[in-house]
Amino acid sequence: MEQAELAQKVDSLLDELNQIDPISYDLGTPELFEVNALNELVEMGQEITPLLIERIQANDSSKRLAYAVMALKRLGDSRAVGPLRELCARYRALDRKDEWDYALIGQCNLAIEALETAGR
Repeated sequence: MEQAELAQKVDSLLDELNQIDPISYDLGTPELFEVNALNELVEMGQEITPLLIERIQANDSSKRLAYAVMALKRLGDSRAVGPLRELCARYRALDRKDEWDYALIGQCNLAIEALETAGR
């Protein structure tokens, strides 16, 4: 798949994930679930890691970013650790956070831990 086509597919799947309404909350924070669109992202392989890193560095909805982070975690590519740290710090620094900001921070923490553990 060409890079432009790959980027379009990644964005399409992230858009689909952004439309999902959570069916469960943990202490007011939405829980993200393994769904087909997420599995499709992961099946694309580590080739999409740079595209997902670009997406998490952009100003986007916390929900969409949380799913991108979840995909990065499942891909297991340690190139994402630095950008994930930056994203997490950016959202921790917000004065006002909503439930999706907290979900994003939680997903960042899980992904960083998993990727660092895998890299040892």
